[in-house]
Amino acid sequence: MTVQMNPGGPQLLMLLFVLILVVLVIAIAVRAIRRRPIGRLSAIAASLVIVYLAGLGGVGLATRTADLGPGDVKCFDEWCAGMVSATANPGHPGVAVRVRLANHGSRPQRSLLARAFIEAGSQRIWPHNPEALQTTVLPGVDTNVNLNFDTLPTGQVTRFVVTEAVSGSPTPAAIVIGDESSPFHHISGWPLGGVAPGA
Repeated sequence: MTVQMNPGGPQLLMLLFVLILVVLVIAIAVRAIRRRPIGRLSAIAASLVIVYLAGLGGVGLATRTADLGPGDVKCFDEWCAGMVSATANPGHPGVAVRVRLANHGSRPQRSLLARAFIEAGSQRIWPHNPEALQTTVLPGVDTNVNLNFDTLPTGQVTRFVVTEAVSGSPTPAAIVIGDESSPFHHISGWPLGGVAPGA
């Protein structure tokens, strides 16, 4: 299964919302300069923003945490990532997660916003080598990278997650209805039930 993180429909809706809002703001500014009433246009603009934000937050709250299975991939536009395996890291305590990166575009790509972590309850365990996820992937080529993590805590349900929602950088996807980066939206990931916590 392929999970598309940036579907076209919501992106077009966001662009339409921004376009209409910009036109309204320009119209309000022009009327204000000409000392004409702006109450009606201001009310329309405010209503538009309220309705869109309600949809943005409402859809996020309505989502459920999705567990992905073996072979499932998450795609951010044309850059995709999927967990191949998670095993005890040979040589020292910890876990090695193998991730397959794919490029469905026509030119080399890498995701500067993508982050990977292991979710253990409310705790996030970050890899020792996060830069591996920013590997450049050639068109039509799959590339495997290994991410190394510390020992997993015992007694916790753990999942491996790849997402652009926690990069800390501003992204237009944050105002796309239904995107993982939007407010309150749950993040999908791969359960790590087969990896021993103390491995």
